[in-house]
Amino acid sequence: MDTLLRYGYVVLFFYSLGGGMVGILCAGVLSSLGKMELSWCIALAFIANTLGSSGLYFLGKHGKKDFLPYFKKHRRKLALALLKVKQHGTILILTQKFIYGLKTLIPLAAALAKYDLKRFLFLNALASFIWALSLGLVGFAFGGLVEKIFEKFGNYSYASFLFLGLLIALLLGYLAKFSQKNAS
Repeated sequence: MDTLLRYGYVVLFFYSLGGGMVGILCAGVLSSLGKMELSWCIALAFIANTLGSSGLYFLGKHGKKDFLPYFKKHRRKLALALLKVKQHGTILILTQKFIYGLKTLIPLAAALAKYDLKRFLFLNALASFIWALSLGLVGFAFGGLVEKIFEKFGNYSYASFLFLGLLIALLLGYLAKFSQKNAS
């Protein structure tokens, strides 16, 4: 646990470059327990997530010939994202951070759809801020419940790991189910 806390900010930054939903939630929980600083976690997740999505946009704009072969398996998702960006660009870019399964494809699709760069960068930064702030605060609020559960089952060392595993499995299961509904 000491190593995680020592390098937690670095891990959160790099994890948030590519998404980081679970990372910012965990950072919020750790912040509520006094192990991390919430404002730093939100700021790092915001900056990294903005940079990551902006990088994907530039990759789509300037390197599409190089990356498109890697998306052969995801051509349908990319085509759907491209269509949705053309139809609902502003709303989709603002909500992309919360759409598990498509959030990586939206910046690429925006670039392929020739979405305005300045507008994309502004909306992406705004979306990243809303994403980091809301999930950081949710994690922080949920931290009190996690602390109570760990206190209650603290004498049973295996119970903490079971609870944490169950919590992660439920979160990942929910995200997978949510992405299947929205990808169709």
